Amino acid sequence: MANKTRWIKSRIRSVNETKKITRAMYLISASKMKRLRDKLDNTRPYFDKVNEFMKDLILHGVKTPHILFEGSYEEGKKKIGVIVISGDKGLCGGYNANVLRSTTSLYENLAKEADVMFFPIGMVGRNFLVRHGYQVDEGFNYQTQSVSVKLARLISQRVVKKYYTGEIHEVYIVYTKLVSTIRQEVTIKKLLPLDKTEFGIEEDKSDEMIIYEPDPVSVLDIVIYEYIKGIIFGAMMDSYVSELAARMTAMDNATKSADEMIQKLILKLNRERQAVITQEISEIISGAAALK
Repeated sequence: MANKTRWIKSRIRSVNETKKITRAMYLISASKMKRLRDKLDNTRPYFDKVNEFMKDLILHGVKTPHILFEGSYEEGKKKIGVIVISGDKGLCGGYNANVLRSTTSLYENLAKEADVMFFPIGMVGRNFLVRHGYQVDEGFNYQTQSVSVKLARLISQRVVKKYYTGEIHEVYIVYTKLVSTIRQEVTIKKLLPLDKTEFGIEEDKSDEMIIYEPDPVSVLDIVIYEYIKGIIFGAMMDSYVSELAARMTAMDNATKSADEMIQKLILKLNRERQAVITQEISEIISGAAALK
C-alpha cells in the first residue's frame, strides 16, 4: 500500500514537470507568433506593390511570347520542381503530417508524366523526403525558422535561374496558410510558368500606353525575381506562423490534459490514503476487541 502511494506521488511530480514544459512552450510560441505577424504586416505593403507592378507590366507592356508565360518545356520528359515548406521541429500537432501528406499526394499526380525534384525548406520535410527516397536538391538546405527577405531572395534566384536554363520546366510551392489560430490550411500554388489569370488578366483590354525602359521584357526579367521572392517570403512567414499556432494549440491541449491527469492522480492518492487509514482503524478495533 505504501509503495503504491509513493508511486502516485512520483507520478504527480512527473506530470507537473511536464506541464511546466508544455506551458513554457506555449508562451514561447505565442511570443514568437506575435513578432512574426507584425513583421509580415510590415513587409506586406512592399510585396503588394510588386504584385500590382507585375499586373500593370503584363497588362500594358509584355505583348510578345515570353518564357515566363509560355514555359520552358520543349521535348523529352518534363522536369518539375516542388518547394516544400515544413517545420524544423515536432510537437506541433498534425502540422508537419498535413504538409507531407499533401506533398506526397502532389508527387503521385505529377510523377505520372514528369520527373519531380523537391526543394525542401524545413528539416522535418527534408528528412522525410530523403528517408523515403524522393529526389531532393542536395544544395537546397534551409530552415523555416531562419525566414527572412534575404533568404527568400536567395531561394527565388536559384529557382528562377533553374527555370530559365531549362533544368526545371514548372515550379510549385507547398506551404501552410494561417486561417486562424486554431485552423491552418495546406496550400499548393503554381509559381512558374506564370498564369495571367492569377493577376486577374484574361486578355489585353487596355488602351493605356506605358513606356518601360529599356523594354518591357527586360523589366519583366528583373521584376520576376522580386515577385517570386515576395511569394516565397510570404509562404515561409505563413508556414512558420502556422507552425507556431499549431504548436500553441498542441501545447495548450497537453497542458489541459496534464491538469486532468493530475486531478485524477490526486483523487486516486486520496483514496489510497483513505484506504490506509480505514485499514489502520480496523486493525486497532480488532486488537482492542481481542484484549477483552
